[in-house]
Amino acid sequence: MKIKVVLLIEISVGHKVHPRTICGIFIFGLHGDPESFPDPEIFDPDRFLPENSKDRHPYAFVSFSAGPWNCIGQKFAMMEMKTIISSILRRFLVTSLDSREKVILYPNIVNRIVRPVRLRFEFR
Repeated sequence: MKIKVVLLIEISVGHKVHPRTICGIFIFGLHGDPESFPDPEIFDPDRFLPENSKDRHPYAFVSFSAGPWNCIGQKFAMMEMKTIISSILRRFLVTSLDSREKVILYPNIVNRIVRPVRLRFEFR
């Protein structure tokens, strides 16, 4: 007589995951959570300043998450992003020609857009 042993993993109180279950993280929903990121649709780079992220869970922002497998190029990527965005914003006033409702996302490991977002760049 064979005995089948089934190990359940409890990920949260009352939430058990069976073996061989495929799980995914809805990153767009996680990053759009107003509890972790007030006004998530607003571009606010200050939300990542140390004083603004000290009470935020270290895994709330998956791209540069905490732990042993966090992004090795995190500091370089953040500096590169800040340099490029600040260079553009110092020289141009940038506005979208498409409303947020018209931007259709294709969810994947990294969210992509279905059609390019049309932007207007005006010299300052």
